[in-house]
Amino acid sequence: MQIHYKEKALLANKYKIERAERNKNWIGRNWVNVLLFGVFISFVGPAYTSEADGFYRKESVSALELSDFGYFGTVLCIAIWYAACITIAYFIWKYQDNRKIKNLKKQRTELLKELKFLKEEF
Repeated sequence: MQIHYKEKALLANKYKIERAERNKNWIGRNWVNVLLFGVFISFVGPAYTSEADGFYRKESVSALELSDFGYFGTVLCIAIWYAACITIAYFIWKYQDNRKIKNLKKQRTELLKELKFLKEEF
């Protein structure tokens, strides 16, 4: 009976590896969407204001009013900030995906060893 559970765990591990391989490098696969979202945020961000709630904020304030730059300077600051965040996220997610795949493959080899040992016993 334990062999059956090990085979199921091995099959589940195989599917997890396939899914992790398929889903890695999300930013690289969707770079156009990431770029367009960054352009949108860069141009809309300086003029965006949240509603004044009357309790914490008496007046609505935009990023443009808070910055010492003009509109295009604020757009440039937001674009640089966005690019830095996306670059950091790209490398962190790449590292995490590779580490996850490595751990799943290590788990697969351990399951194969255990399964081989159990089959030799019977």
